[in-house]
Amino acid sequence: MALTCELCGSTDFVKDNGLFVCQGCGTKYTLEEAQRQIAAQKQAAQAEAQAQAAPTLNNASDFTPAGLDVNAAGAKEANNYACRAWQMLLAEYKKLEHPTEAQQKLLVTHAQECLTILDDAARTDPNNDLLSLLIYENCKEIASSAKGTYHYVQDSEGNWKRKSLDFSVKVEIPGQRESFDSLISAHRKVIEQRYLDAHPDEVLQRERLVAQTEEINGRLNELKSEKKSHGFFDFSGKREVKDRMKPVEQELRDVRGQISDLDRKVDKYVDQCLRELGQDHIRLDF
Repeated sequence: MALTCELCGSTDFVKDNGLFVCQGCGTKYTLEEAQRQIAAQKQAAQAEAQAQAAPTLNNASDFTPAGLDVNAAGAKEANNYACRAWQMLLAEYKKLEHPTEAQQKLLVTHAQECLTILDDAARTDPNNDLLSLLIYENCKEIASSAKGTYHYVQDSEGNWKRKSLDFSVKVEIPGQRESFDSLISAHRKVIEQRYLDAHPDEVLQRERLVAQTEEINGRLNELKSEKKSHGFFDFSGKREVKDRMKPVEQELRDVRGQISDLDRKVDKYVDQCLRELGQDHIRLDF
């Protein structure tokens, strides 16, 4: 890509004493400035090309999945197109006073089309686990919201009755055998491992705490056996053992609480990564 002057738009440059001089307005660029300018121009051109690869989507009726080139648009644009389309389609469906079963099945068909777009988007960059995680979470949201819709039928007296989606109707990625939960889990584990690799002290601490719970459980089981050994009517003996069990049970709760605190740090890290990605990637939440 040729260097373009950011002041006058000219692409006519002459190199003079290591500087790139614009012949349109005389602006001078160092080599570093010229490289930054070209890189910015490439990025802008790529973004424009990706935007043009996605059909215009102003309302639900504009949804044309066949007109979307996922590879050309890129994963972000494809994700945003499919999610925006589903938001519009679902909103339009909910406006219907008494949607029919046929209308509900048409909505499910559109859901399948959105899922296909999202799956294709994830496959454009299979090594981007964070983006894939966001995409498959969006897939799960679409499937769940589609399955949660209703249609209506009138009985012989003219009363409307609400009916759920037929259980035999599947809302899934065509040809995909893995569940959304398994796809989400696989990519989430990679992100979690990044956190663990960066915090080895917490990993060791958790291992020690887990070993500690096993030791505490051992002591607790011994006390339970001792309590059980007392006769049915030996209430005082059982009570004495139970009193000795209480501090051990509290110790176990405390250690498990520490493990939960460490696990929450990992969860917060993943959620923070998704929130940051969600600043320019639509993240559905119905």
